[in-house]
Amino acid sequence: METNGSLPSLDQLRHRQTELVAALSVETSTSSLAALSTELESVLEQIQQYGSQRT
Repeated sequence: METNGSLPSLDQLRHRQTELVAALSVETSTSSLAALSTELESVLEQIQQYGSQRT
């Protein structure tokens, strides 16, 4: 994900989340599934951090 050295915006994170879910839905390689899943977990954690900063 291109962020130019800064933290990604919430919109960028949600867009990447959508891309990852789409990729996971068609991927068949176990190693690729694992890598995509790991990245998705990271993106979800970052999205959750946005939510906790707002409360």
